[in-house]
Amino acid sequence: MRVLIIGGSHAGIATARHLKKINPATEVILIEQSTVLGYIGSSLNLFMEKYIEHLENCRTTSASELMSEGINVMLQTKATQIDEKNKILHLLLKDGETTVKDQLSYDYLVLAMGSSQYSTSFSPEGQDLLTNFKSLPQAKAAAKTLYDSQKVVIIGAGLIGFELAETLSQLNKKVVLLDRMNQALFRYFDKEILSIFLSNIPANVELKLNSNVERIQFDETNKFKGVYLSGNEFIQGDTIVYAINPRPNIDLVKDLLEMNRDGTICTNEFLQTSDKSIYAVGDLVSVFFNQQENMSYIPLVTNAYRTGIIAATNILLNEKRRLPVVQRTIASHLFDFYVASTGMNEEEAPYYGLSVASVTKTYTKSALFGKDDSFEMTLKFVFEQQTGRLVGGQLISNREKSLELINTLSALITSHVTLDAVLTMDFYFNPKFSNPVHFFNDLALEGILLK
Repeated sequence: MRVLIIGGSHAGIATARHLKKINPATEVILIEQSTVLGYIGSSLNLFMEKYIEHLENCRTTSASELMSEGINVMLQTKATQIDEKNKILHLLLKDGETTVKDQLSYDYLVLAMGSSQYSTSFSPEGQDLLTNFKSLPQAKAAAKTLYDSQKVVIIGAGLIGFELAETLSQLNKKVVLLDRMNQALFRYFDKEILSIFLSNIPANVELKLNSNVERIQFDETNKFKGVYLSGNEFIQGDTIVYAINPRPNIDLVKDLLEMNRDGTICTNEFLQTSDKSIYAVGDLVSVFFNQQENMSYIPLVTNAYRTGIIAATNILLNEKRRLPVVQRTIASHLFDFYVASTGMNEEEAPYYGLSVASVTKTYTKSALFGKDDSFEMTLKFVFEQQTGRLVGGQLISNREKSLELINTLSALITSHVTLDAVLTMDFYFNPKFSNPVHFFNDLALEGILLK
């Protein structure tokens, strides 16, 4: 059996590796149009903060590693057309200055082309001025541009925008974060967590909400000068960065396969497309979020790996694995805080028809006899009012070790656990490492008393 995978993204790599683990005899060919496999989209921040020396190093694997695992890798190869009737993929191979046409037959085809920061409503001139950094070439160009800039305007006050703002603030750049929403980090954090976080933003970072960018101004040499917001307010800057969630790369198949309204490829619960010999994974697909019937677009690396494993399993095994529910779990380090979120927040719950309540508490002691006197963590549970079922949670802390709590909370939410169950849940106690009553046990009791 031959399986072709278009795209050396995280999802494509996960698919390829899992196929070989299930059946080493399977012929797996991974096709990537660039020269880098498994590039990590947030690498620009890591590079500018000196976590890594070279942007090229911020990848999860290499062609030689995959080939040592029996996976055939074709770099600098672009898929140009799919002949679904004859199961043939047409390719363009680049060899130096020479481009060669080729084709490969397949038994199964996996689409893993990933995503990119999509076009906007700005003028063509304005579009060209936007700095993006999702791909390696974009990140290289962005790093040089940002190092040479003193004031940076970032469109998008979500996680992508804030992580870049923190990096730039450390480099003593002035940053203006713009967002059309009335809340920063929308869908991740509610006001209890945000109020702590936003009150500690450094002076060189300015947040402007309810701000629609009407047009971009540039000079006679096409150099960025600033943006006009609604109301004709002008924001001057040296560089403008587009930090909005990316959109799926679907040009190859948008006229071939059934598509969803959100621009993702329509799949069944096994990740098969409208052509049962073609699977789609990663940033190309929507997933089930927080027990909701409607699928959501959540382009996270964790979902890329998860969907790749599911597709590989369903291609080779008779016992099929369904696409699971995900909780949109994230964690980050922003302006001296460790923040994390999972599941649904209180603000968005009504949009899903849920009636929820919440409980929030700040803890200043990590262990009964712990020596960390400066510990502080604020934890929030979001739960259904009627049943007490957990649907979301958030935390902010000054200690990295607190982040692991969000993984546990994600598992509890996925398992439909209620506050009553959390109240008596079994957690360890050691006076050197923990309190007699775990944070979750304690917060569950607070929530029950509110009901």
